[in-house]
Parts: sequence; structure tokens; C-alpha cells
Amino acid sequence: MPDANYVSANGRTTNLLNLSCAFAGAVLAGFLLTATLACAEQPRFTDELQGKVVSVADGDTVTVLVNKEQVRVRLDGIDAPESNQSFGARAKQALSGLVFGKTVTIKKTGTDRFGRTLGVIMVGDLDANAKMIEDGWAWHYKQYNQENRLAQLEDAARQAKRGFWADPAPLAPWEFRARQRTPGPVPETSDGSPLAYWLNVSSGVRHNSTCEHFGQTKRGRSCGPDEGRPCGKCGG
Repeated sequence: MPDANYVSANGRTTNLLNLSCAFAGAVLAGFLLTATLACAEQPRFTDELQGKVVSVADGDTVTVLVNKEQVRVRLDGIDAPESNQSFGARAKQALSGLVFGKTVTIKKTGTDRFGRTLGVIMVGDLDANAKMIEDGWAWHYKQYNQENRLAQLEDAARQAKRGFWADPAPLAPWEFRARQRTPGPVPETSDGSPLAYWLNVSSGVRHNSTCEHFGQTKRGRSCGPDEGRPCGKCGG
């Protein structure tokens, strides 16, 4: 017959071991889940480029000279006001102050449908993408980026009323673009003929046939009325 005290002690030991194992397993599972989510939130860098910023198109697009080649770069994870939108000029000015004429590192994340390099621009240790959001000159582009860090920077900028957040109701650039695309009467030229459209492939800007830039860009093609971004002068 087994000793009752031994069985009781052994049972308690077994229970403690089971509880310890269960706790350790839960902690490990939580750690792995946190690590997985953290990795999922971080942009996946595919390559790094270094060069000098030679032009700034707007608050989220620049041209970088890399090994004597001009590379068009769209800042990933952010969306700044369009050039022909309220605060567009201020956003461009803000980005210019951060990167223009400086040697930068581009942490590449991909390529967009216009052929532009997508990436995070680093000026030394400064993340220019994040800084634009932090200073209130760009939105966190949540449709394509889910980083909590950028979401928190946007919330802080909004609460502090920095940049365009000083406006009671700033219009997000994706909403501005949607309004530009809203169907309306078919536009016509002064002689009554329908407008034709031209896309500057390098900049992604669309010009209509009343524009001085229509058909005048080195890299361009005919396009539809909904392609690219509308020209600030002719409205695309």
C-alpha cells in the first residue's frame, strides 16, 4: 500500500510542475505573438540606396541622384497634401527643409504603379517619413501601412494642432483626389471638342489638351481622365 503522505506530496509537486509549464507556455506564446505582430507592423526593406536629393516634387515625392542616375522616390507610409491642395505648398516646403540637397539613405520597400521607388528616407538617424507626420505635414497612409508608431505620431500631431492640424477640418489627400475624380460634365476645349489627356510618366501628373505642358514632356503618353494626379494649372 503506498504511503499517503508520499502520494499527497507527489501530487502537489506534479500540480506545481503542470502550472509552471502552463504559465511558461502562455508567456512564450504571448512573446511569440507580440514579436509576430511587431514584425508585421514593420516595413519590409528590400534594399538600400544612397544618394543626394536633387529635387522635391511635393510633400511625399523626391528625386534622388544615385550613382549618376535620378531615382524618383515616393515616401512610404505617408500621404501629404497634393500640390494644388490647401497646405500642399507648406508640405513641400517642410520636406525640402528636411532632405533637399542632402545625402540620404533610402530604405526601399517596393515600387508603386507609377514606377517610383517606395521607401523610407533617412537623413543620418532622422526618419524623414515619420518627421513629416510628427510635424503635421503628412497623414499616416493607413491604407498601405499599419505601423503603430506612425499612427501614434499622427495622433500626437493632431492633438497638438501642428501643421495642417491647426485647421479645424483638414482634407485628407486621398479624399481630395477622390473629389477630383468625381464624374461631371465631359470637359471641352474652347471650340467645343472633347479634351485629350497626357500623362507625364516621370512625375505622374496628368495634363489636358488646354495645358501648355500637354504632349511636351520627354517621358509621357496619352492617358484617360482618371490616370495620374491632376496638373495644378489646368486641373488635368
